[in-house]
Amino acid sequence: MDHSKKIFIALSIFLIIGVSMTGCSDNPDAAAPGSTSDTVAPPATATPLYTEGDIVRSATGSVSPAWLVVGYDPATDSYTRALIYRNADDTWGYRINAKTEISQRAIMEKVYTVKIAHTAVSSIPTAAPTTVTTEMTTTATVPETTTSAPATTTTSLSAARPAIKAMDPEEGEAGTTVSTVITGSDFSSNLTAKLRRSGETSISAGKVAWSSSSKVTCTFEIPNTTKVGTWDIVVTNSNGLSGEIANYFLVRGNKTAG
Repeated sequence: MDHSKKIFIALSIFLIIGVSMTGCSDNPDAAAPGSTSDTVAPPATATPLYTEGDIVRSATGSVSPAWLVVGYDPATDSYTRALIYRNADDTWGYRINAKTEISQRAIMEKVYTVKIAHTAVSSIPTAAPTTVTTEMTTTATVPETTTSAPATTTTSLSAARPAIKAMDPEEGEAGTTVSTVITGSDFSSNLTAKLRRSGETSISAGKVAWSSSSKVTCTFEIPNTTKVGTWDIVVTNSNGLSGEIANYFLVRGNKTAG
């Protein structure tokens, strides 16, 4: 091979190497024009299931009282709720006070899955309706031959239904005895109280200490085999009328159980 051919081959090799290097990027980390960023936007928060004015309860709970959705705060993803009671004519309803509480949306929508009705929050009074007392008047039959005035007898029938506002504490451990103070209104001095859960044996209070028409102290002996979870609290006056709050008392597992 003569000298000119060697020079030609060497120049060809240098030219190929130069073209190859030109095709490489000086910055391998730089994104190509038109490419997208690797940053993934977080998924949008699901739309809340309930809106202001919805009345909801759990699938196994009683109809009254229920929870009234007072509002929703997207910043904390939580509902503001209040207990609401049904009127005697089955309309909704009334609140016994202006108290509200905050509940995380995930918990609220998991436990209280049944929407009963919808109403305007501003239309719900924050006081129990006046207790109605029925007055019966009986007129005795008087013979025409007498000059005595007909006798009149008046009898009052109590229609007081107890209403529960709160209980403290509102939880207890299976296998222990729990003394809890229940507050509300229209409590009779010889009422009974129990914890109730669908499919389970109710737990009656072994001792009820009546303080006033708005406060009683109840002692519950919770068996070690009690189902863990939320239970209804029910109080019943001597006239047979009851008040309750669904899924209010939490039974926790026995930590000392083997």
